[in-house]
Amino acid sequence: MRCLIRPATAEDDAAIRALLRSTFQPGMVPLNFEREPSYFHGSAVACGHQDVWIACDRDSQDEALALFNMGSREVYVNGTPVRLRYAHDLRLAPAVRGSRLLIQLFRQARQQIYEGEWLHTVILSDNTVSLQTVGSGRAGMPHYYPHGEIGTHMLFAAPRRRAGHRITRATEADLPVMREWLREQGPRRHFFPIYKLDDMLRGDPYYRGLQLSDFFLAWRGQQLVGMVGSWNQKPFKQTRVLGYPMGLAWMRHVYNLHSRMRGGLTLPPAGGTLDYLLLHTLLIENDDPAILDALLQHILAVQPGAVSVGLFTNDPLTDAVQGYRRQTLRSQHFLISYEDNPAAELDCRLPYVEIARL
Repeated sequence: MRCLIRPATAEDDAAIRALLRSTFQPGMVPLNFEREPSYFHGSAVACGHQDVWIACDRDSQDEALALFNMGSREVYVNGTPVRLRYAHDLRLAPAVRGSRLLIQLFRQARQQIYEGEWLHTVILSDNTVSLQTVGSGRAGMPHYYPHGEIGTHMLFAAPRRRAGHRITRATEADLPVMREWLREQGPRRHFFPIYKLDDMLRGDPYYRGLQLSDFFLAWRGQQLVGMVGSWNQKPFKQTRVLGYPMGLAWMRHVYNLHSRMRGGLTLPPAGGTLDYLLLHTLLIENDDPAILDALLQHILAVQPGAVSVGLFTNDPLTDAVQGYRRQTLRSQHFLISYEDNPAAELDCRLPYVEIARL
């Protein structure tokens, strides 16, 4: 098979979504990460500047054999705004796995980046195939430098403890203090996305479905001390449960009854999609877990169900999720370079992960 690797266009959308449906995440409960009704809706949220590539048969370009996305977004690195690529959505159709197409994809990617440029990516710890591939050292592959572990915590119910901060939903009156908070707190973390609230209010695709009222603010008296947003991305980004192993299918009903009584995620029938909110824009004064805890308690109280928050395991804010009913998914964060380890360029600031843009 002769493959053509080229930039994807809107006309490739149906073929890309078909490829996503055919390449699920294996496990005890197999999941598929889908992007309906358009792959590019979710891609625009992940990266404000899209750079999507596909591979197809030169003689028949109606089917996508492979996909990779190396779009970029504006983030802080060393306290300075930079445009950093995020490598994601690498998918290979079953028919081409084990071929040389993966090497060809990486060679094509190398041609797109400038001298000295580096990227970053996140790989699920359970995705042993990808982790073995990036560590293979095969010719033509870039170097994947480990740069921390991420815990994605699905929170179902808050502990019964006192929250010592006043929490409000954001309104237009809060915009000036929110803009200042973003400018002040964002540069404290590596990889924190540069949020432009005016672009969000104008309906920029980078903020698809996000509204000002989705932000929650923590106050000490009249002083803002914390911010976090919630985001329902199901209209353009779905997690589908493909099936349940024997013995667990009937347990779903018991689990769901328990969740309805105590709060939490309910499991859909096989073929259904999960319902949860993604938390984003976590900016907390002095990285105080008590402030984040107050925000989490409030969000779970006013938006019953499940919320997902991502934190590097060395983040002091991780203490905030202790005591919550939760499930945790582990991922590995990598800096990608065809040259030396980019970590040497980074100062001692803590890293930040925006799971709503993974």
